[in-house]
Amino acid sequence: MKRILNLTLLLTVITVPTMALQKSTSVMEDKEVIFFSLNALAVLLSIWIASSFLLRLIKLFLNDRLRRTLIQRNAPVAIISEILPKEKNLAEQALNWCCVLFAGSAGLTLCYYTQPFGLHSVIILSVSLAFGLLTYYFIHKHTNKS
Repeated sequence: MKRILNLTLLLTVITVPTMALQKSTSVMEDKEVIFFSLNALAVLLSIWIASSFLLRLIKLFLNDRLRRTLIQRNAPVAIISEILPKEKNLAEQALNWCCVLFAGSAGLTLCYYTQPFGLHSVIILSVSLAFGLLTYYFIHKHTNKS
């Protein structure tokens, strides 16, 4: 515990004078920090999206392979339905993602033509995504009635 306290005090004594010499008073004024943090966030988000897509694809492939193997070996349907997870309607999921991504891309296009970026860009994206989800809701409601 004493080492942690001593280390904290040492780092404070070293960093406080250097922070006082800096011209900017807040992190938000430093454009480089914002630029690099947004780039790091974008890279991490893209890695997460790509890896989750690949994992879902592998899971679907392996579940289908297991299902086919169980059917070839004449396993009872009750066992197959207990072992394998219940598949959600993939067509509905695809339609949902299509509506959301199309609305997001339309919102980003509108934001591009209404530069400079600011609070209105966030409002445009929010409204466009809301319209995309509303479109999905009406399409889903219409297809379930018939």
